[in-house]
Amino acid sequence: MMLPELFRPRPSRGYLSLAVVTALLGFAAATNLTAGTFAELLLGLVLVLVASYLLALALCFPLMRYVVSETTLTAKYGPLLRYRIRLSDITSVTPSHLAQDSAAALAMPGIALYGMRCAGLGRVRMCATRPSNNVLVIVTGDGRRYGVTPADDRAFLDALRRHGVPVGQ
Repeated sequence: MMLPELFRPRPSRGYLSLAVVTALLGFAAATNLTAGTFAELLLGLVLVLVASYLLALALCFPLMRYVVSETTLTAKYGPLLRYRIRLSDITSVTPSHLAQDSAAALAMPGIALYGMRCAGLGRVRMCATRPSNNVLVIVTGDGRRYGVTPADDRAFLDALRRHGVPVGQ
């Protein structure tokens, strides 16, 4: 039995993108909360909730990890996102340059999380430190796609190969 192997994501400053957007939303929320009308107060409260979630994402940034165990690959972003992929379900892993074809749940410089529609691929479930360049796309037998960006692509792909996962070049 092999011990699970932990892989960190490729370095990025995605937390700064999250922090800037959080600060802008926080400012907009404060402006609306002090404006006085019910509609502005309600909008301010919604903006506070969104800014709070983005702040939580920024704080969890250092917790992004990929873990290869005997039977699964887990891509996780702290307690906020976790994709568990059975190794036996993986049909291919290939390096790709993704072209986003519509709005993503969360894709900005240095970070891509949740679902993102990509030209030629459809929905890609992202847990990555970049939304487009040098992303490893993992495809499963049921057609699901996942995007990850391990810091050491070679060691990550070697770990998958050792478990019999078909890895492309």
